[in-house]
Amino acid sequence: MLHIFNQLPGCWGCKDEDSVFVYANSEYGKIIGVEHHLDCIGRTDYDMPSPTIEYAPSFQEQDLQVMTSGLRMRVLDIHPYSDGSWRAHLFTKTPWKNEENKTVGTIFSGVELTDTAILEVGHWICRAAGISKNDQASFSLDLHNQKVAINTRESEVLFLLLYGKKPQYLAKVLNVSVKTVENYVLRLREKFNANSKAELIDLALDLGFGSHIPESMLKRQLSVILKE
Repeated sequence: MLHIFNQLPGCWGCKDEDSVFVYANSEYGKIIGVEHHLDCIGRTDYDMPSPTIEYAPSFQEQDLQVMTSGLRMRVLDIHPYSDGSWRAHLFTKTPWKNEENKTVGTIFSGVELTDTAILEVGHWICRAAGISKNDQASFSLDLHNQKVAINTRESEVLFLLLYGKKPQYLAKVLNVSVKTVENYVLRLREKFNANSKAELIDLALDLGFGSHIPESMLKRQLSVILKE
């Protein structure tokens, strides 16, 4: 049966209630850097031969949240992996339940971001922002069509704002002060002619910025929860 499952696309596996890997498929084993994917069994995110160990505390916090809430979680992950390449994935984490319907761990699955997956990320940004499916804009991957010109750092700030992240979080991720983040937000509001941060987010989504991951962010480790 596992041979059939291993033919499914993307990365997937499961962990027990202590976030110890019970299984991981060959695709996950390949990017995480183990000799054989079954070598993941018995390890935690702290024990992998990959730079992703820097985010092990975040991964385990997410696992705990999924098990405690009983709800699935969508996560945008951007990390360097064992072969030195950077990858962006959209991961789904789901409670793993036994025959008695008791939660015994988490099941994860992830797809590397293609154009189609990037559009899906844009959809989940809209969901997080409370925009109904009928009101969502048509996402464009061609930034030359966008009417507002923003620089690299402004695009990073806007990207994180669209996920509902607070200035303190942005400051930590971007390695700048909270005041600097607030200044970027003010500049973005001016460029978008927005009277508030909420209006800025609405206008940015309308213009299709929700479908764009800044290229500079693909060289910065990140694990962002997308709210259902």
